[in-house]
Amino acid sequence: MNIRADIADLLHAGHSDREIAARLHVDAKTAAAARAALGLPKARPGKKPAESLEAAFLRHAKKSGGGHMKWTSHVQADGSRIFRWQNRTWTASQAAFEIGHGRPAVGKALPMCGRAGCVAPAHMQDRPGRDQLIADMLTAGHSVSAVTRRYPVCFDQVRTVRDALGILPHPPGAKAESIDDTFRRRAIPTEDGHLLWPTSDYHIRTVEGGSMSAARFAFQQKYGRRPVGNVRPGCGIPRCVHPGHVEDRLLREALTTQLTSIFGSAA
Repeated sequence: MNIRADIADLLHAGHSDREIAARLHVDAKTAAAARAALGLPKARPGKKPAESLEAAFLRHAKKSGGGHMKWTSHVQADGSRIFRWQNRTWTASQAAFEIGHGRPAVGKALPMCGRAGCVAPAHMQDRPGRDQLIADMLTAGHSVSAVTRRYPVCFDQVRTVRDALGILPHPPGAKAESIDDTFRRRAIPTEDGHLLWPTSDYHIRTVEGGSMSAARFAFQQKYGRRPVGNVRPGCGIPRCVHPGHVEDRLLREALTTQLTSIFGSAA
């Protein structure tokens, strides 16, 4: 019997006749005949174990744009994202870090991209990695507060790194930053055209001592007027503050009216 090389490869890898038929668009009987000719036993029922940590991880994580990844599987009550591989329970962040860095994490692994719940391996950092990011900002002249606004780290961790580097505390009374400068510095651009605010606190302090929501500021920059009602990202991406993506109540109502006129009340 002349057996196709791709069928033989999948048979030797332990795939079932039905899996091979679906993958290669052949009849399951063809795969079964090839199995018999090669003297291979029937595939074991059930899902085939992942051959690597990355393969197991990717069964539960999906790309979500901008280089981010979201967890699509089990989430515990405390928010932990877990899965099993090789008789061990892994957290998504542990696995993502090890996949991205080629070694186990030292301390807790966290996403440093600003996207809540992101499990992209390239965005994960462990304690030494976070310390290095902190050190880079401090040596560039940024204050402790600026570091905590940019990354999900606490004041104590930043101060510890600052003291270890021998950097003096940031002098008080530094020149106040404009809202526009703060917005541009803190909003994180993504590869797919969004601007993500790094924390759930959207407020930007004004030079006069007041504050303004980053989303409302973005809206005013785009439309030249004060927003009416809540400002939300019309793109559907949480914490997106791109001026072209935010909408107030009037814009949402106008969009609903347009859709109704085109598609009817069912829209």
